Amino acid sequence: MTDVVSIGAVAWSREELTAKLAEFSALYEQRPIADNTGGMQSPQLFPAWFALQALRPDVIVESGVFLGQGTWFFERACPDAELYCLEPRLERIRYRSQRARYLSTDFVSQVWNGLPRDRTVLFFDDHQDAYERVLAARALGFRHLLFEDNYPPGRGDCRSLKQVLSGADPGPKPPRSPVARLTGWLGAVREPRPRLPLRECLEVYYEFPPVMKSDLTRWGDSWNTDRYPTAPPLLERVQAGYQQCFADEVTSYTWLCYARLYGAASPGAPRASSEPTESVA
Repeated sequence: MTDVVSIGAVAWSREELTAKLAEFSALYEQRPIADNTGGMQSPQLFPAWFALQALRPDVIVESGVFLGQGTWFFERACPDAELYCLEPRLERIRYRSQRARYLSTDFVSQVWNGLPRDRTVLFFDDHQDAYERVLAARALGFRHLLFEDNYPPGRGDCRSLKQVLSGADPGPKPPRSPVARLTGWLGAVREPRPRLPLRECLEVYYEFPPVMKSDLTRWGDSWNTDRYPTAPPLLERVQAGYQQCFADEVTSYTWLCYARLYGAASPGAPRASSEPTESVA
């Protein structure tokens, strides 16, 4: 198995990440959903918020909204960005942005004409096959992707980029787990796409380091670098009060990653009509 935590270079440093922890922690105190169990917590929200601030996209497409906590942070990271929020169970959303357009169908079932491909970030937290998401995004001309639930081999309920890069075969789609079936997107339209090796699609792959690291993983076993390759944590221990939220939620870390793709498969890659096919107020 190959241990991969990064490919290429990103435009930020570990020092810049660490310098933003206090600002994020103050924002985290204001979050609209105090208990977001089952959704993103500080180990996921911090890197997602940081990445969006660094990338400064004009458009954010959030696939998998859950209760809406991520949307709230995305608004604050990019207050001028256009937001599209995709969620099969719209009724469960607790925080709704007045700026976002809500859609209940899958990313690959939408048409996305008019979106600036190099100025759009796709955020996937939807328990779908990440390799398939890369192929779809590339075919549509998108380049900037963030993946939550980027689990190591043998963990998680769907195939992640980390698993494929470790040497797992990116062949036929693996069987769906009961948890993944709950997303409601099993019937998504899936057009045939060139089965490129993942590395040929990736100009950049970057796993955000944990803010802190514990002895045990979220699954209760040893968090060692042999089974769970992980970049060194930003902090070794709590040294200030604002860092406590990261220590409290340390085991919810999910190897969230940023991927920048090479150009689209061809100049004739599918592009959409003027707007997404469905909108829900």
